[in-house]
Amino acid sequence: MALFATVTDLLKGCPRNIKRRLLRDILLILFVSSGGIGCVVFFQGIQTQRELSSTLITEANRSVRNNFQNFTEPLGNTINLLAKWGESGLLRQDEVELLATQFQALMEIQPTIHAITMADSNGNHIQLVHTGDSWLITEHRKDKLIISQWLDRKIVSSKVQSEKGYMAQNSIWYRGAMTTNTQQAYFLSEPYTLATSQELGITASKHWKAFDTPDTDVVTAISFTMSDLMTFMAQFEDTLNDRTLLLEKDGTLLSKFKPGIPPGAKESTAGPGISAELLKIVTNTLAKNVSNKEMATSFRYKKKIYWLGLSPLHENKADIWVAILIPEDALFNDLKSQWKRFGLLVGFVLILAIIMTVFLVRRYSHQLKDLPQQHVNMHSYEEEIHNLIKAGESTSLEFKSTMRTNLKTGKPGKEIELAWLKSVVAFMNSDGGILLIGVADNGEVLGLDADNFANEDKCRLHFKNLLNNHIGAEFTRFISLKLLRIQEQTVLLVECERVRQPVFLTVGKNEDFLIRSGPSSTKLTMSQMVSYLNER
Repeated sequence: MALFATVTDLLKGCPRNIKRRLLRDILLILFVSSGGIGCVVFFQGIQTQRELSSTLITEANRSVRNNFQNFTEPLGNTINLLAKWGESGLLRQDEVELLATQFQALMEIQPTIHAITMADSNGNHIQLVHTGDSWLITEHRKDKLIISQWLDRKIVSSKVQSEKGYMAQNSIWYRGAMTTNTQQAYFLSEPYTLATSQELGITASKHWKAFDTPDTDVVTAISFTMSDLMTFMAQFEDTLNDRTLLLEKDGTLLSKFKPGIPPGAKESTAGPGISAELLKIVTNTLAKNVSNKEMATSFRYKKKIYWLGLSPLHENKADIWVAILIPEDALFNDLKSQWKRFGLLVGFVLILAIIMTVFLVRRYSHQLKDLPQQHVNMHSYEEEIHNLIKAGESTSLEFKSTMRTNLKTGKPGKEIELAWLKSVVAFMNSDGGILLIGVADNGEVLGLDADNFANEDKCRLHFKNLLNNHIGAEFTRFISLKLLRIQEQTVLLVECERVRQPVFLTVGKNEDFLIRSGPSSTKLTMSQMVSYLNER
């Protein structure tokens, strides 16, 4: 009930009861402090969550790129080894079976290699391809194409056909190797369709000079399919494996780290779980990344926040991009449950604090003294004044029948004016209070008709003159005068504030110092006044 009354008082205005006021103020402090702390924690939590999301996405992108480097690093070592063998005269195109045996040995060591190719500037080209359990040798000799089955380190069957116009020098990997600085490890092509398997793949190639024919340019190349790359990289993926995409710079979807999605499928959707609209947002974001640097960003789609991380797959090339797309909910499932627990804990602590506050205010309520009322709420003044009259005179409330007229004689009397002036001075020297003029001691509302003022302005002027003459104009700012209609009678409401400096009632040459003592005003002697002011 106390809490309900406090809330009611808070809605209506300032409560008169000091216990309710104290309870209200403590509760306000609790709610404001809790709200302030909650806002700081909430906004700081959002900022921290965004920074953490960006970091997680960026680290995921870098992890994918590192896995790609782990995939290509042994291939790079192999391509460099082939170049060294060629420069030393160990690779000879005229010895096809020996060359195929060398290539097969390297491919068996590294199963991710799909094909090894060697081509020279004279138009010769030989390639060993491994598909499933079969091995195939393809030779281009001038205008002839020779396709041979390779089994148990031997050519078991060959098929010769004419193929005019084929030039290995026109291939992506050959031109790339020839234009790449020989001091660099190797050239890495963009994804393209491999001629032998019609799968999407990437080729690493390197240019070198033949040992016995230094005027001949030779390029060795290692090809791998996107499906083999995806299979290798998917083993490192956990929670993000169904939201990681590979795309070309123009937004073409190369593959998705998920079994069952054909590598190189150029479809309008990224597979299960990622809609065409989401894929379009990814490709548009990639297209706007003119700096070609890794980035992490967020966007809202269908009332959900998604985080997108973009980074080039190869640190020296920006033609293939890794895109990691994941809903923010998936990143912070555990954090959300922690937020709920934190909210419940804060709510429990707040409720406990409210209960303790109510308990302490009630326990020490006998030590709390109500402060005197100094003001009346004008929105409900009639009700408040009725309550004041009903409560009767007290330390902070005084009734006077008239302002200047002696009701016994029916004539103005100075003693009548000095009587209520004493009350005003006593209120200001004590804790303030309210004076109602036009109300009898028994609470009857008499009004100001007996004072015979011509109008309200005359009444106000007379009141002001009495204050200036007997109390001092400098103290009038602590006194408020209001003329109110109560029970069809005009009542004078005088609100007096407490004044820290001493206030005297001046009558002729005498100055009296008065204070409130119960429902009456008491005059103090000089010594009593000094003691009172020292203890005040």
